[in-house]
Amino acid sequence: MNRPFSMLTFAILLVGLSAISFAAGAATQAPASAKAQSEEVYKYLKPFTDVLAIIQEKYVDEDKTHTRDLIYGAIQGMVGTLDPFSQFMTPDEYKDMQTETSGKFGGLGIEIAIKDERLTVMTPIEGTPADKAGVRSGDKIIKIDGKPTDGMGINDAVKLLRGKVGTSVTVTLLREGLNEAFDVTLTRDVIKVQSVRSYRLPGDIGYVRVSEFIDNTTDDFVAAVEALQKQAPLKGLILDLRNDPGGLLNEAIGVSDYFTPSGKLIVSTKGRNADQTEEFKARDGEKFDPKKPVVVMVNGGSASGSEIVSGCLKDWKRAVLIGEKTFGKGSVQTILPLDDSDGAALRLTMAKYYTPSGVCIHGVGIEPDLDLRDENLTESTLKVYSKQDVEKYAQTLKKQGVTAALDRALPDKVVEGFFDYCLKNEKKLDRDELEKDKDYLKDSLTVELISDEKGEAEARQAAVLIDPQVAIAEQLINLDNKIPAALLAKYPPKKIDTSKEARLKKADDSEE
Repeated sequence: MNRPFSMLTFAILLVGLSAISFAAGAATQAPASAKAQSEEVYKYLKPFTDVLAIIQEKYVDEDKTHTRDLIYGAIQGMVGTLDPFSQFMTPDEYKDMQTETSGKFGGLGIEIAIKDERLTVMTPIEGTPADKAGVRSGDKIIKIDGKPTDGMGINDAVKLLRGKVGTSVTVTLLREGLNEAFDVTLTRDVIKVQSVRSYRLPGDIGYVRVSEFIDNTTDDFVAAVEALQKQAPLKGLILDLRNDPGGLLNEAIGVSDYFTPSGKLIVSTKGRNADQTEEFKARDGEKFDPKKPVVVMVNGGSASGSEIVSGCLKDWKRAVLIGEKTFGKGSVQTILPLDDSDGAALRLTMAKYYTPSGVCIHGVGIEPDLDLRDENLTESTLKVYSKQDVEKYAQTLKKQGVTAALDRALPDKVVEGFFDYCLKNEKKLDRDELEKDKDYLKDSLTVELISDEKGEAEARQAAVLIDPQVAIAEQLINLDNKIPAALLAKYPPKKIDTSKEARLKKADDSEE
């Protein structure tokens, strides 16, 4: 039997945690009320240790009463009362986190959070199993392998979603615009994140996509822009941050610095204590010609680091923002490794960040200058995507020898055949609704065929070239970032209430 956990043992643990907190700069001097707080802590530790001792002595399944497991579970529960982004990480989870920020790890390729009290996809990572299967930002995960996620925390969800490479997991998703939930079966794979991709668009316009801020993102971004410039001077630059969930703060600051005049504020953080309050200012000066226009693309999956970049460029009027309102994740987590814990760590929200204009967007988000939305697809078309019918039919066309190219439209008979295929497999579809989205579906089939024939890299570039939002960004670059009245009337920005009351309410809602 496990030796009962003593009050002295737990007191030693507390001393260790306090030392870590001090070393991390979380405290500089004991407050006047420290004694009272200490007495309160020990008062409530008594029932904790009593329950722990009773469990270890009397619980029916002795194999579930190991001290480490019980203590880890208790800490996870404690941290779970704070916010969705603070997390106690076991040694294995901490190793996984370190691997993720290096850009290579195993899993499905989705960033998840708790939003509106539901387990929600923040964003699918580009090129991963989740992305290829059509998982979208904002999808609610209501079941994992048949297990309901009601009340499930992030840690428990991650344990169910992760597994050995090559194994599968079925997630049940609820998507806005669909009346019914649907299942998607995903095969776990090694996730390799290429955080920066770049293309040269017609008219000497540069396009750079940043999918996540990981190690070396800033260096890769600068190298990508300079490589585009070497081919021929750029007329302007499109920075695509759609579905970028953020990542490392220093990398987001580095990308912002590329566009910000030296000495100008990029972002500030404010925490509970003075030493958690910091200002980050541009050091290198504007490396990208300030006379050349920049357009930043964002959506509801743009969070954290991507909001730092877009907020900075918007506040300094260095770029026009187009797309959807961003996610609204304006808090900063610090990783605190824990001594004598076999390699466990605490990810703790210790500050919130503020844009140069002093706005905390946590729970609110950043509103773009043009409020573009993804195509307003019909329910039938959404069902087609949820069933992955585009990918399946593309395989059929490939076997028939059908090829595709951007300068050669697919024949109408191919699209009609696709509609017949979809209607045969799903009786609840409406052909008129599919006809309404004919051009969108035709483009999707074209990109999928290009992927099968020429590879994923060619398909990604093709998708950029036919993206209607990219086309609007190109139009703005050609107009030197002057927004035409017609576009402004069609896609007017929405006013966001950034008052303290509104921020607190929305932040509370997003953290429940």
